[in-house]
Amino acid sequence: MSKTEIKRSLQRKLAVRLLQAIAVFIASIYVILRVVITPAFDDLELSRAETDLVRADRAIQNDIENLQAITLDWGPWDDIHGYVSGRNPAFQKSNLNHLTLINLGLDMLAVYELGSELKWGQLLVDGEERPLVDLSILGADDPGSQRMTRHDDAESGTVGIVQTALGPLLISSQPILHSDDSGPVAGAVVMGQFLDQSRLARLRERTEVDMSWLNLEEFLADDEREPSDIELGMLPVRISDATITNCLVLADIFGSPLLVLSAKTPRKISDLGRQTVNTALLFLAIAGILLMFVMWSHMKGTVIRPIGRLTRHMDKIRESGDLSDKLSMQTNDEIGLLARQYDSLTTEVHDTRAALLHQSFKAGKADTAAEVLHNIRNAMTPMINGMDRLSKAFKVAEGLHVSEAVEHLSDPDCPPERVGKYVQYVGASFDRIKSVNAEATEELKVVATQARQVEAIMSDQEKFTNVAPVAENLVVDEVVEEAAHVIPKESFTEIEVDVDENLTRFRVRAHRVGLLQVLSNLILNAHESIERANASDGRISLSASDTVVNDQQMVQLTVRDNGTGFDEDVRNRIFQRGFTSKSKGNTTGLGLHWCANAVASMGGRIFADSQGDGKGAEFHVLLPAAQGA
Repeated sequence: MSKTEIKRSLQRKLAVRLLQAIAVFIASIYVILRVVITPAFDDLELSRAETDLVRADRAIQNDIENLQAITLDWGPWDDIHGYVSGRNPAFQKSNLNHLTLINLGLDMLAVYELGSELKWGQLLVDGEERPLVDLSILGADDPGSQRMTRHDDAESGTVGIVQTALGPLLISSQPILHSDDSGPVAGAVVMGQFLDQSRLARLRERTEVDMSWLNLEEFLADDEREPSDIELGMLPVRISDATITNCLVLADIFGSPLLVLSAKTPRKISDLGRQTVNTALLFLAIAGILLMFVMWSHMKGTVIRPIGRLTRHMDKIRESGDLSDKLSMQTNDEIGLLARQYDSLTTEVHDTRAALLHQSFKAGKADTAAEVLHNIRNAMTPMINGMDRLSKAFKVAEGLHVSEAVEHLSDPDCPPERVGKYVQYVGASFDRIKSVNAEATEELKVVATQARQVEAIMSDQEKFTNVAPVAENLVVDEVVEEAAHVIPKESFTEIEVDVDENLTRFRVRAHRVGLLQVLSNLILNAHESIERANASDGRISLSASDTVVNDQQMVQLTVRDNGTGFDEDVRNRIFQRGFTSKSKGNTTGLGLHWCANAVASMGGRIFADSQGDGKGAEFHVLLPAAQGA
């Protein structure tokens, strides 16, 4: 299976998993909406329908209470009391007329004397006067007539709904008393209002409820039940696709079922619930798709692309063989950890291969023993200086009088003021020894590094002088960092070493030990040149750049200093065997000559440049670029 197929297979698997997760999520939400949300809307709608019925019933009860209030206002009245008692005949002319019924909103008004004899009465049906007997409820032979026309005491009023021959009627009957509610009862005043279509329209407008009523017989017209089977109170709810109908059985003044009050509630809430659920599902579907794309993009950025990057890096190392190339993936997830582990693995393999190359290295150039000794001398110079400083450091303890201070401290007769000073002296002495010991440790590390370098030089050039060096891909900054140890430590405070930070991106194909010795020679020469020039602001800079020589990709390493420099004559002879521009002494003139041969054996070349005496110098080393760099 190819890498592309593997990558696409991973993408397909991730896409399927995302689709499955989104589908499960949407299905779960759908179930929740259908099982929890939709029934909640239905329950709310049923509650709203029940409330509408209660509002309709309350509206009728309010009208009954208003009618009762009017009747209670007329009953305890001296004028009407005198009228039914025969003492105030003018009351009829001034109060009992057609206009009074209209002003009070009444359809019927009747005044009865104490013996249930009608004193005055008027009935209006659609604005026309009709005789009271048309109601068929107030005659002597009508059931319940005495209950509405005769009152034995002040508390015997009657109020409610009655069925008449002209339709259901809201009725209120109160005893006629004096204005101070005192007796005796002189008769009864009866008032009524029809439950007709005009009143129904007003109630609907007032309550904003689609209410209506039917006589019990009409309600049971298509029902097998008998009126005696119906109980007062609410009837079962009837639900259709468009409405919810709640019904309430209303009693007459005798407590028997009379009317069925119904309230129809349009199913707007359930419709809104369904719309809400459908909208929510649509939104969730769209959100799920968007979420899938977002998660897919995120997963491509956090999983697929890093894996692709890691795969390409592996292919690059496989093609170039450059194990020093690092992926440097800094993410904190598992892929980043895998990439760092892979970098660690390639580094270990690279170091192991370098060690094997060093062990199998059989000399770089058949040069003279003097050249070998010259390299050893360069490496041993800072080591000797370090050992000299170490010997001086070890003598620090000799100048300390710790034993004398301890002897004084152990003397019980030692004055107390001296004890503190001796203790302070002992502490300061040990701090000094600790500081010197830390410096000595660092010096030992440098000496050890130089000793290993000497060992490598001797191992590589003395044992295997007749075999060409084995080249490997090298990161320039690693070699430069190791070569910089050749500068004596005390010079770091006087000479600034400037290493270009871009050196980390350059890789060359060269022999590690050979390149290390070449750079060490050039850096040490630059240091000595600055010392000879007595420059107060000594500076050595190391940089690199890409270049092309004879169609071959090369890397140019430059070591630049602001030392003594040289003229044109020295530039032409500087790499000749035995030539030196230094003061005559222990110099042999073999260092730069050996560097030129070593660089040539690695497929490169070296050249120098200077603006003249006292203007510093530049040494350029050209080496083949590493494969795949």
